[in-house]
Amino acid sequence: MSSTYSVRPLARPPDTEAAIPGSKSITNRALILAALADGRSRLTGVLDSQDTRVMIESLRRLGFRIEGDLQRSELEVTGAAGAVPARGADLYLENSGTSIRFLTALCGLGCGRFRLDGSARMRQRPQGDLMQALSQCGVTVRAEAAEGCPPLVVDARGELYGGRIEIGADASSQFLTALLMVAPYAASDMRLAVRGELRPHYVDLTIRMMDRWGVHVEKGTDPTDSSKPGNQGPATRNQEPGTRNQQPTPPSEFLVRAGQRFRAQEYRIEPDASSASYFFAAAALTGGRVTVPGLGSDSLQGDVRFATEALAEMGCEVTQDAAGLTVRGPADGRLRGISRDMSAISDTSLTLAALAPFADGPTTISNIAHTRLQECDRIAAMCAELTRLGVRVDERPDGCTICPADSIQPATVQTYGDHRVAMSFALVGLRAPGIDIADPDCVGKTFPDYWQRLEALA
Repeated sequence: MSSTYSVRPLARPPDTEAAIPGSKSITNRALILAALADGRSRLTGVLDSQDTRVMIESLRRLGFRIEGDLQRSELEVTGAAGAVPARGADLYLENSGTSIRFLTALCGLGCGRFRLDGSARMRQRPQGDLMQALSQCGVTVRAEAAEGCPPLVVDARGELYGGRIEIGADASSQFLTALLMVAPYAASDMRLAVRGELRPHYVDLTIRMMDRWGVHVEKGTDPTDSSKPGNQGPATRNQEPGTRNQQPTPPSEFLVRAGQRFRAQEYRIEPDASSASYFFAAAALTGGRVTVPGLGSDSLQGDVRFATEALAEMGCEVTQDAAGLTVRGPADGRLRGISRDMSAISDTSLTLAALAPFADGPTTISNIAHTRLQECDRIAAMCAELTRLGVRVDERPDGCTICPADSIQPATVQTYGDHRVAMSFALVGLRAPGIDIADPDCVGKTFPDYWQRLEALA
């Protein structure tokens, strides 16, 4: 593709079903769970993207057998029953946050030295909270760069301690997810005590997936004594899993009992709700209708709330049943400005930002300070690019307020190598002429054929 992509305004409102590729969040979690399981798992609906390819390649470097056809969205993964087959590996994770975090924890189950590196942006993303938590589990992790940034070197001894493990969650809930997925293979029950503000959406996704794969996570109450403060490290090795008492667990703690195991299985990955948000937003902008099959009422993904809550509040008609989710935009194309805490569905905050200039009042996006540490500083990016388009924006540390725009100024939107900036700001061009997107290939991180599917709305 050329260095820019010119977005063509829609000649008419869409009235269509949109086929959305599989969820990145579910795909990368399913790959880890399948690798940890005992036996062969078959994954269907797998997302073919840069993030999933680096995960697959890294798992192969760690000695796991993965076969199949990504173009057909099908893979077979032979698990190693909680072990890491390779005695060391060098892994390159591009700018995939899920991959580096999940694999750092997975390497803690291995025996040997593992080095995890990534792109220039990845080398700016601190991983200190995960490093500190793993050190409490008996795993030595050091960062070669300052402030806990990659490259990371994991020295593992083939044993993961249980006990009470404190883990910070302010920067990312993925640190907690990484520990939850390896916790069943610890030497004793593991209680994960969360410091800071936890954004529960993706943690709930992890817990629900683990349950489907045969491992139960307890939260809110805990009748065991296996993880009192001080019971981490070698002292926990002789502790019997399942020892019980009546000590309550605060809601910010999660207990995973040792001895549970993930079950190999056939697993269907549902469409990506974050990717679907762009097509729902297209309906909202134009007064059209878009249905995404597979995002039914039993969806695992909290990002469906972008449609069911945020778009509904803006004046869209939203329906969801067992088959899928449908959004109809207001017939007059007039959206209401809203004020939303987007912390739980922050991947869709940029989608909301792209809609905001077309609303009839200000739109406030709040509680997404953590997105400044993602693929780019997403708050700074949304404010800079809306300003480039002639939109008034008031930036704050944790978000911004976006004012309605009488007109949109033609411009080339800079994307900062961030797939979500590119996909979100393309929506502006569906209503306003003269919008070009720089570095359009960056969408390959999660949605390689996004531009073709966007054009199919016409």
